[in-house]
Amino acid sequence: MMNNPVRGILGFAVIFCIYLISLFSFHYFSIPLPPALIGIFILLIVLLTLRRVPAAITQSARPLLAHMGLFLLPALISVLLYGDLFAKYHAALFIAVLLSTIVSLGITLWLSQRILLGVKGAVRVNTPMASSGQEDDN
Repeated sequence: MMNNPVRGILGFAVIFCIYLISLFSFHYFSIPLPPALIGIFILLIVLLTLRRVPAAITQSARPLLAHMGLFLLPALISVLLYGDLFAKYHAALFIAVLLSTIVSLGITLWLSQRILLGVKGAVRVNTPMASSGQEDDN
């Protein structure tokens, strides 16, 4: 078994190679999707093929996911560049964001229920709600 630093470096190398493959496919095949999204699809296909998440990828992805907010900063700051468009089309953008959020949450809920409850032999997870029978101490 590999020790943790080597496993982490190996996992980061795999993630970086997937990123390089996505960059290559974006430029070479002129795919009209961002390279990061292409990389996510490639990683999804790899993980579905393996039917598990290797420990090396888990170990190297955990610190990246812990600081996910930093990856969103460039997108949030770029909003400042397009402030006039946001002001002009604010209603359409609001409706688009609202509808896409509702659709994505619905699909996520449906898939998670199918995965957690639809698999034979799956354990049904019962989580009591905080409001049922418990008073808030505030």
